[in-house]
Amino acid sequence: MNILAVDTASDKMVIALSVGEKIFSRIGQAESKKHNSQILPMIDEVLKEAKISLSEVDYLACVVGPGSFTGIRIGVSSVNALAFALSKKCVAITALEELAFGIKDIDFYCAIDCRHDNFYYARFSSDFTAVVEMGETTLQELENIDKVIFKSKESDPYALIEIAKHKIKSEKFEKLAPLYLKKSQAEREYESKNNMDKIG
Repeated sequence: MNILAVDTASDKMVIALSVGEKIFSRIGQAESKKHNSQILPMIDEVLKEAKISLSEVDYLACVVGPGSFTGIRIGVSSVNALAFALSKKCVAITALEELAFGIKDIDFYCAIDCRHDNFYYARFSSDFTAVVEMGETTLQELENIDKVIFKSKESDPYALIEIAKHKIKSEKFEKLAPLYLKKSQAEREYESKNNMDKIG
């Protein structure tokens, strides 16, 4: 089973390709605005290293968020386009599931900084397969919780592939859609302007 997984939700894009038991990967530059120009060349690089064609990929996986709004859109739209062109099935991975991968505990939280002392978080009841709740919260609220794992490293190609394998085995296929846990800056500014206009 050959799986191509893409993570564009953070500053460093990660492309992972599993062919049999081997994993081939590439990590992009630390600039989410360059993901659009990097994604296809990086996919081409891992395919060439693995010596297979894109048509030989059996399944596609993509991190759908939370994270960089621009990065998420690039990854989701690119993988959906490939899936449509190649008639391949997709699985969605969240950045918080990836962060929780490998952790075996009871009732723990994973959190990703989304700036201004705010964090995306997910609570898990046992491991990455058991999401109890997901949302946005403050650092102050997280400091009152015992078991919180904060993201402090880049995406892990091995975790991406293993989570994808689990979801493929469970047949959790879907058309990918961005996972936004808060509104974009443009949306917030638009709503703020509308509210001011109503007051005026």
